Amino acid sequence: MPMKSLIGLYSYHHHNTEEIAKVFVKVFDAEIKTPQQIKPDELQEYDLIGFGSGGNE
Repeated sequence: MPMKSLIGLYSYHHHNTEEIAKVFVKVFDAEIKTPQQIKPDELQEYDLIGFGSGGNE
């Protein structure tokens, strides 16, 4: 059975983090959701969860 993967993503400004997340989507067959779309009770459905957020320096 394939692994179910999720990327929690908050990307803004240049959207570089989003571009990297799209590569992970292809490699891990993952879903991307914003923090607002993630329901805590659904997290147990995933085998692998990653988080990405752009930085502002």
